[in-house]
Amino acid sequence: MFGKAGIIAVTLLALAPCAAGATDTGTMICKGGIVSIGDAIPQVLQKCGPPAFSTQRDQVEVGGSTKPGVTRTFTRITVDDWTYNFGSNEFMYRVIFENGNVARIESLEWGY
Repeated sequence: MFGKAGIIAVTLLALAPCAAGATDTGTMICKGGIVSIGDAIPQVLQKCGPPAFSTQRDQVEVGGSTKPGVTRTFTRITVDDWTYNFGSNEFMYRVIFENGNVARIESLEWGY
């Protein structure tokens, strides 16, 4: 019905939303094992080795009520953002740690 060119075009259109940005995956497969939410930095290093890129920042989360006279809480969180590039035949992954534990794993575009 579509022909070869039509099938390729339909396939590319179907994949376009995935390629546009990061997708939360919750896990990442490495040569040394599967990385999951909650894993600590040493576990990720053991399973996947060092990342291709990394950054670290401190972030402050504010809690409590906004009502006058109510005590607010401030919590400092260390956020590490690691990017893994497994080569041109696999997707890259971003692993975001909060206080040393995996908080989020995102699948990115194809590696290089």
